Amino acid sequence: MFAAIAMHAQKAKDAFISLPESMLLDLNNNARLDLVDLYEAGQEAIVLNSFKDSIFLEKLTDDYFYLKTEASSIQGIVLRMINESSLYCLIQTACAPICDSRIEFYSVSWNQLNSDIFITPATSAWFLNENENLPTLDISLMQWIYDPETSSLRQIYNTPQNLSKEDQARILHAVKNEIKEYKWNSIRFE
Repeated sequence: MFAAIAMHAQKAKDAFISLPESMLLDLNNNARLDLVDLYEAGQEAIVLNSFKDSIFLEKLTDDYFYLKTEASSIQGIVLRMINESSLYCLIQTACAPICDSRIEFYSVSWNQLNSDIFITPATSAWFLNENENLPTLDISLMQWIYDPETSSLRQIYNTPQNLSKEDQARILHAVKNEIKEYKWNSIRFE
């Protein structure tokens, strides 16, 4: 499995610039280079995408980038592996207005990897007390936020925000945890 992961050091800047355009349909490679140049020059790193929306490069470190629009964001993380190789974690979040995220893992050549190898996300049941009389939850909204300072990943249970006020009142007492934290151990998030 780890044979697909290249053996040389990668940086978040490399990941951001090499991100396939098919994964970031509204921001071409030249715009990404402009964002990096602006950020590295200490200026406000903002460009317009092909839909004339403002795209901000909020943070760029050796291991992390955070790209933001008005209603969405992308976090890119370079995860160092135990065998001195790297892989990419990409978190795409849409907020309309409740935030929901998708987390995916890639080799440094942007081949998608099986996410189950690198994390076992908590299900809705983890966040709720058992044996409660709860409204039917047809949808599960989870937000992922990575903290580059602590190398921790948070999974936030946002489903109650999508319910009517009446159903929110019935479910909030049953929510035992709103956040689950994970730490990268050079093999997977635990």
